[in-house]
Amino acid sequence: MDSGIRQRILVMRHPETPANTQHFFSGRRDVPLTPRGERQRGRAANALVAFAPDRIWCSPLTRCRDLAEEAGARLGIPVRVDADLVELDFGELEGTRFEAGASGRAQFPWPLDGQGRSVPAPGAESFEHATARARRLMDELRPLGGRTALVSHGGFSRILIAAMYNVPYDRFWNVHLANVCSAYYTCNGTSFHLGGFNLTPEEVIERSTRPNADDLSDIWGVAERKDA
Repeated sequence: MDSGIRQRILVMRHPETPANTQHFFSGRRDVPLTPRGERQRGRAANALVAFAPDRIWCSPLTRCRDLAEEAGARLGIPVRVDADLVELDFGELEGTRFEAGASGRAQFPWPLDGQGRSVPAPGAESFEHATARARRLMDELRPLGGRTALVSHGGFSRILIAAMYNVPYDRFWNVHLANVCSAYYTCNGTSFHLGGFNLTPEEVIERSTRPNADDLSDIWGVAERKDA
């Protein structure tokens, strides 16, 4: 039976950075990886290769781009650097510890006004602006087929989920995607369906390469692949 699946999409978060371990807002800052993050990058690249995407798109920040380009080189496919996949801009909170966003005049997650609109810190990106980026990306993805890998950030990955499922702005930030873990979606050309979340690189490899007897609809498409 035709599953209706036209495209399979993997959204992977970048490896660990000092901002993740020291709990500060990095946003648009081009921060390096930690030693653990360097090790994670190898595991994550293996997962992207196993997923065997037809295309890889990534954030322009090096914590995403280096991983995407390593996988692209191994697969022999070009990597598209896409500004819509970049992390949220935290404005004056950039470089400050998370505690700074829990009190004071600039709070994060951004509070909402009486009309439900976000009130970002000075110089920061609103949730509405980030959602517009996510919807623009979704519009580009819908007509595609095959497999797409997106390498992005924790904040934008949350925004993408909120845009796909209309999650209210006062709730979506509680969703956490760990470093080098992935969300997996299928698309029928119109709508997106979540098929897995917080998948480790090893879980992505498992699901991308080995048939699962419990997956009656074969949403990973392993049975369709010549190398399965």
